[in-house]
Amino acid sequence: NTPMVRFKFYLLCLFLLVVCIICVSSIFAAEKAREDCRVCGMWIDQYMHTRHVLTEADGSRISFCSFTCAAKHIKKHGSDVNHLLAADYLTAELVTAKNAFYLVGGDVPPVMSYTSIIAIADNAKAKDFQKSHGGKIMTFNEVFTRY
Repeated sequence: NTPMVRFKFYLLCLFLLVVCIICVSSIFAAEKAREDCRVCGMWIDQYMHTRHVLTEADGSRISFCSFTCAAKHIKKHGSDVNHLLAADYLTAELVTAKNAFYLVGGDVPPVMSYTSIIAIADNAKAKDFQKSHGGKIMTFNEVFTRY
């Protein structure tokens, strides 16, 4: 056990510690880059079929995991609902929320509420989906007023 062997051992330990720290920090950095819901903090990429996106007056975009979180934010901050987009539950494509048909109370698992609230862009498709999954078709204004 010469001093040089000990020095090499400590140098190797230091190197491994630095590698571990870099690996852990890169994992946390990757998770930070994920977009989260402004109200509840859930990751948007896990709720692409129920997400809502609001464009504020200054052009900034705020994402929400669900209708429920979007409505909470809008009611608290007085945001303009005319700039709200909703994901079509069937395609995950964003559509104007006020033009969507909302299926409320079917057997689709709810997100951030006790009642399922999903948007579907096309009325005929919403009715077909309702036949298989139940619920009531409502307009944006009806749902926004009620929930």
